[in-house]
Amino acid sequence: MAIDPYKVWANMRLKIWPERYWMVDLLDGTAETVSKAVVSSTSRYCCVIRDQAGLSVIADEKTVTSLEAEVTPRDRFGPFRVISTDGELPFDVIGFLHPVLKELNGRGIKAGSQCGAVFDHLFIYEKDIERAKEILEEFIESAKSR
Repeated sequence: MAIDPYKVWANMRLKIWPERYWMVDLLDGTAETVSKAVVSSTSRYCCVIRDQAGLSVIADEKTVTSLEAEVTPRDRFGPFRVISTDGELPFDVIGFLHPVLKELNGRGIKAGSQCGAVFDHLFIYEKDIERAKEILEEFIESAKSR
């Protein structure tokens, strides 16, 4: 039986990471340097994505600065703040982020999603973080009455 994503949201807490984050677009040939930067990062949130364009890294300013001292990025986006789920998130819940992304995007907030095995993460432009937090808190409250 499918798990209702709203029931999961009704019991969810959020964590806003205190650091500023950047998304950096790098060539695929930088994988070894990226790996070293991520492993040596003292930040608790760091993400590497490899796709058809090469590598994307979402990391705190300190990690990005050390990485950019080694390689030249093609592009850089941010600053972002990261909001993570901080509660029980069953792995098999289907469509968990969809209603939240729809709500945030519908109110003009760009929210990039990144899923981990245990928690989901949204990276949101720093200028929008307070508004996003309010929207998410309202969403969680409304999920409790569904």
